[in-house]
Amino acid sequence: MHSTLRKALLQPKSIALIGASPDIGKNNSRPQRYLKRYGYRGRVVPVNLSRSEVLGERAYPDVRSIPESIDHAFIMVPAAAVPAVISQCCERHVKVATLFTAGFAELGTEGLQRQRDIVKLARDGGMRILGPNCMGMINVHDRIPLTVNAVVEHGELVAGPLSLISQSGSMTGSILTRAQARGLGFSKLISVGNESDLGVGELAEMLVDDDDTGVILLFL
Repeated sequence: MHSTLRKALLQPKSIALIGASPDIGKNNSRPQRYLKRYGYRGRVVPVNLSRSEVLGERAYPDVRSIPESIDHAFIMVPAAAVPAVISQCCERHVKVATLFTAGFAELGTEGLQRQRDIVKLARDGGMRILGPNCMGMINVHDRIPLTVNAVVEHGELVAGPLSLISQSGSMTGSILTRAQARGLGFSKLISVGNESDLGVGELAEMLVDDDDTGVILLFL
């Protein structure tokens, strides 16, 4: 199970971008554009309620409509829509979901309860969650920038032995740019957001088993 989860999180063969947008001025367009730019070799499936095509890719109105299996769902819908999306992901046996969506524990007691509810929903359905309120994951060696981080928009990603787990999404970008300017390359960069389910400890264990990771950095 540990190996299966690690591959779905860090090396997915298929990715659903739920809430994908064709508007390149919006954050919701970034993961799809980044994956295409860096040559991701897996299947990218945009999900958009009102469009049959997003940025040149066939789109589906919901997760249930996707004909193939999905390893990793990147969720970018409003907080109120997240429980329904998670339920559909569980129905389709999606292994892990990254939640870019904010509006949970960072807002206080009510948000914390909403967060606990979606984690229970996911766990009961056999799915794990990264986030919510996180920028996602970058696998440099395998060219999988599954993130909304603006730093990926400019320049090239340099592969190397460093892996970073950060509780600050913006700091992930700052560390990446500063390190690369000094000739240091990365293997994996993971933003954990609210750490509702997958946390720093479990993610670090996954990186210990990663052949491309020689050093694990933590920003806590």
